[in-house]
Amino acid sequence: MYYSNLAAVHIEQKNYDLAMAELEAALQVAKSGQYDFVKLAKVLARKASVFEKMGKLEEAIETYKQALLEDNSSTIKDSMKKCEKAKKEFDIKAYINPEIAEQHKEKGTAFFSAGDFPSAMKEFEEGLRRDPKNKAIYNNRCACYIKLMEPNQGLKDAEKALEIDPLFVRAWARKGTCHQMMKEYHKAIDAFDKGL
Repeated sequence: MYYSNLAAVHIEQKNYDLAMAELEAALQVAKSGQYDFVKLAKVLARKASVFEKMGKLEEAIETYKQALLEDNSSTIKDSMKKCEKAKKEFDIKAYINPEIAEQHKEKGTAFFSAGDFPSAMKEFEEGLRRDPKNKAIYNNRCACYIKLMEPNQGLKDAEKALEIDPLFVRAWARKGTCHQMMKEYHKAIDAFDKGL
């Protein structure tokens, strides 16, 4: 634990390389002599937290898993869950690319024009994964849902497009069409009026 505590000081000083060296020494000591799985788990968890602070999230998750094999501690589980959540958010942000989203939108529009609505839907979904703030893609996917006779899903997309831009006239028209398909005529008139 002496090496682990030294590592904790280096972590606070943001000297991650020195912290890693101390943790490696702690691991050597923990694995030799009397084997204490609880202390070994704590050292591994601290090593995982250093990986996390360095931005090496995959290594951090793997090290947390090793720590859990030694001691199934709730503290280590919680730390690993936070790290996995951070990795998921990082991956989503890294995947966003508005230029590629625009390419998927154009492909989807071509499929839509050709009457291939399921293929258009796939392109629009990929476009939204690439750019979740693109009102036009939501609106186009809404049109696909209308053609596929799924007004409930289309309504969600129209509302999402309007959430991004409340003055987007096409989204108001599509929202009205969805309400009309669901025989909610008073809501349809209201949506069309707002669009006008």
